[in-house]
Amino acid sequence: MSQLENEREQIALTLKELGEEIRRLKAQIEEGEATSKTETGKLMSDVRYWMRASHETEAQIANVRRKQKGLAGDWALDLERARDEIGCRMARLRRCCGAGSVPE
Repeated sequence: MSQLENEREQIALTLKELGEEIRRLKAQIEEGEATSKTETGKLMSDVRYWMRASHETEAQIANVRRKQKGLAGDWALDLERARDEIGCRMARLRRCCGAGSVPE
């Protein structure tokens, strides 16, 4: 998990650097300076690659977390989370409708 977290941080830094490069190219274009289509195309290709890597890393992290929780397969029902959400909704209904005390 630690390795995946480090990978995610590195990807985020790379994407930040690419964002800075895109802003630099945009400024050049706005100032009327010539920009190379090759350079722009390569930059956009890099952005697409790193975005895909980011999505894949996030999916791997999500899978590891699911496995750590003991969840398997494509989906699972988190009963604790469902119980909390239902409790919050019931609390809102009580406040909204002035129902007073409703059995838990």
